Amino acid sequence: MRRSFTLCLLVPAALLAACASGPAPRVTWLGDGVFKSPSPQDAEAYCRNFGAPMRYLDPKGPRAPVGEVTYRCD
Repeated sequence: MRRSFTLCLLVPAALLAACASGPAPRVTWLGDGVFKSPSPQDAEAYCRNFGAPMRYLDPKGPRAPVGEVTYRCD
């Protein structure tokens, strides 16, 4: 009985903590410290997590989707 009561308290607390942290930025690691994101806002949010300055790089291919950015968090 005590186990199910504890579980009933922990599950809502975990869900609340996950929702309060907000959505995670969408980031793909390309290797050698280079990342890509679908928008500059996602890139800035990712680098801001570490307090690192961000440096944009040229896209890796001629067919990069519009708005996609390639960058480093230095």
